[in-house]
Amino acid sequence: MRVTESERAFLHELHAVKKDPLGKRIIHFFVSLAPTAGETTSRIENAKAFLKRSFAKSPYCNVFHAHNGDIFVTYSHVTISDVLAACNKVEKLFCETAVLSVRNAYNEYGFYKVADAVKDIDRVFAAFKTIIADAQPEPERLSKRPLTPENLTFLSDKLRTADLRSCIFNQPVYFIGNKVPSIEFLEFYISTQQLESVFLPETNLLGNIWLFQALKEDFDRATLRTVAKEITDYRHKSFSVNVGLGTILGREFTDFCDALPSKLAGRIVLEIHKTDLVQNLSMMKDVRQFADEHGMKVCIDGVDWRDFEVLCLERLKPHYIKVVWHNDLLNAPPDELGHFVTAVKAHEASEIVLSRCDNPKAFPLARTLGIRYVQGRLADQFFKTGMAL
Repeated sequence: MRVTESERAFLHELHAVKKDPLGKRIIHFFVSLAPTAGETTSRIENAKAFLKRSFAKSPYCNVFHAHNGDIFVTYSHVTISDVLAACNKVEKLFCETAVLSVRNAYNEYGFYKVADAVKDIDRVFAAFKTIIADAQPEPERLSKRPLTPENLTFLSDKLRTADLRSCIFNQPVYFIGNKVPSIEFLEFYISTQQLESVFLPETNLLGNIWLFQALKEDFDRATLRTVAKEITDYRHKSFSVNVGLGTILGREFTDFCDALPSKLAGRIVLEIHKTDLVQNLSMMKDVRQFADEHGMKVCIDGVDWRDFEVLCLERLKPHYIKVVWHNDLLNAPPDELGHFVTAVKAHEASEIVLSRCDNPKAFPLARTLGIRYVQGRLADQFFKTGMAL
């Protein structure tokens, strides 16, 4: 397959935008990641026509589409509220009620990405070049191979010895209990996608999830080592690290805490995944005692809102429980929401954090339910633009 006329036009557009990026933004719609459905071509044309109408008042707007179905929009001088309203209508057209469960080219969960041309033009270039490369005739090109034992040995060595600062990211958890949102703490994590890109670009690290689990201890140590390098100029009041229960009780974590600047003492939130908690529940008592002795807070991550029917988290009393946003929360009947609503109201026990908020409807629902903490792509965009969450 050759590069299409629309792709060639968008490539020229990107070069033009790079020369004059001020005030311009680019939207990338990941139609290629949406659930397969009939009449995709018709939906793409309808989406393009809708976007042109929605941005008609903009002095500068162009719409393009790639051979894989992805749609790109370049525009300027449109309010973020109008942009998000249009984006979410396009998302509903392709995804209906489904939520994307894979990361997109920007290492985010989301059907679309609104990119600032000044800051993000190179990332958009990289994402588009991947699509273009896919369009070139490569008879021998294969899909990424799953992780092998040989890859495991190689990556284990890299996790122990390489500088991984390019692979670490952070995302804030926002407190929305006041009129003006504030950052409660930053979650630090190493991106598996970035690791893959840097060290094993032809390998799918999560293609063999059981083999990947063998890297957990090396992964935790690398996270602690890299966060220790990044955290010296930390200015927020608190930060979190995602590590296993066994790691928290190990010598490496004690050394990590001892090496932190004194101003960060007691500012750590220990994020423990639900799966780790269930598999190693016997360790939780010691972890909680360790956290209390060092003035740290505990967060249970990866919880589904339905889990409150079977998980007895009140006894553990974590400071935070991260509940993953799902669109089905919008239409859940009251009797099914009962356990979740009860957990939300028990603020004296644990604060609920609504995570992966990629739908604007998540924020009014959070306020209605009394949830005071949110995290996610849209939360970041709203906070940075000064919009009310």
